[in-house]
Amino acid sequence: MNKDTLSRIGDAALAFIVLAAALTMAWKGLAGEREIPVSAAPSNDSGTIPDEAAVVVIDAGHGGPDGGAQGVSGSVEAELNLKVAELISDMLTKRGLYVIMTRSTADALGESKSADMAERGRIMRLPEADLTVSIHMNKFGDPTVEGPMVFYMKGNKASEEFADAVMESLCKSLSRPLRRTNPEDLFVLRTPDVPAILVECGFLSNAEDEARLMTEEYRRSIAEGVCDGITAYLAAKENGAGTSPFPVDGH
Repeated sequence: MNKDTLSRIGDAALAFIVLAAALTMAWKGLAGEREIPVSAAPSNDSGTIPDEAAVVVIDAGHGGPDGGAQGVSGSVEAELNLKVAELISDMLTKRGLYVIMTRSTADALGESKSADMAERGRIMRLPEADLTVSIHMNKFGDPTVEGPMVFYMKGNKASEEFADAVMESLCKSLSRPLRRTNPEDLFVLRTPDVPAILVECGFLSNAEDEARLMTEEYRRSIAEGVCDGITAYLAAKENGAGTSPFPVDGH
């Protein structure tokens, strides 16, 4: 077999491979499937995301040299954020949702704070995302202040409803009186193109809150509350219902 024949055979094989790949991509598009870099997916996932499936970005705040707040006993916010985020990711996938984690290790996403935030922003703006939840721990000058808080982008009604749904479920999961959500203007709230909230799981400046946050049981209760709020919000949106536990003019 001469070189020209081998060359023609090689070209034909390459053309076949390219055509097969193109047909596969076209079929997936027609079938309403998405291929994105998910960090976690349901255990029965086939490798693609159905168009009707919900995709949630979970952002574990801080990381790397940016440890965030430090607790009264020395706990580090970034470590606790990741632990809660991982629990939420695991619980959501067991409910059939897809999760994209901004970070899944102790490392930051860039060599500088600006590079880290830029990468978080890129992930939060992925067109496949439906919701964004940023996980943090709080700190305040008054050591008596404790408990969870949920923030949403000021003036964003969808994010406010999302925050209300999560706050209600979170307080229920932690057996706490219902606390109102708070409007704020923060990078992680204004950057996403979808409803986004920031969950402050508790105050590391409060000794009792910090002690609770350092236990697996309490972090699991927080994660369950956040997940319940996410699924409640999605169900309400699908049914065209409101999600706020407060009166319409209550904020």
